[in-house]
Amino acid sequence: MRFDEAYSGNVFIGSHSNFEESKAVLYGMPMDWTVSYRPGSRFGPTRIREVSIGLEEYSPYLDREMTDLIYFDAGDIPLPFGNAQKSLDLIEEYVDKLLAEEKFPLGMGGEHLVSWPVMKAVSKKYEDLAIIHIDAHADLREHYEASRCPIQRQSARLLRKLDRKMFTHSESVPE
Repeated sequence: MRFDEAYSGNVFIGSHSNFEESKAVLYGMPMDWTVSYRPGSRFGPTRIREVSIGLEEYSPYLDREMTDLIYFDAGDIPLPFGNAQKSLDLIEEYVDKLLAEEKFPLGMGGEHLVSWPVMKAVSKKYEDLAIIHIDAHADLREHYEASRCPIQRQSARLLRKLDRKMFTHSESVPE
């Protein structure tokens, strides 16, 4: 389940070296094929791993070490550049496999759209799944600038397809 061919050589701080022994699996979804402003979020997983070395491993609030959670960094899912639908399908398939192996998925993106296949996969396994969406942007609005939102802004319609309890908060207030 480790993507050596796409693996950058960096792992998130405290990552366990054995997939089988891990409770959770961290993976990257380096996609920004449908962003409306400018690309670059596909580099997020790599950059997050690079800066993780500076994180404090101990939480005084929880009185726990990050290494108490046994997680494995699987690297990035190899996604076909520019092919949004195939990328989303590959992400969903990967999360399905993780869940089948009783692993907790910890995904890093990537653009907002990468959360859709993750939620689809998780909602298949957990029928009573509730979604808490916290964002600095009003991504869950149906309309933007007097028109229907394009694919980049379709989070609201996609989440409603899951037919789940959903709690939202954003700093930008929908019109």
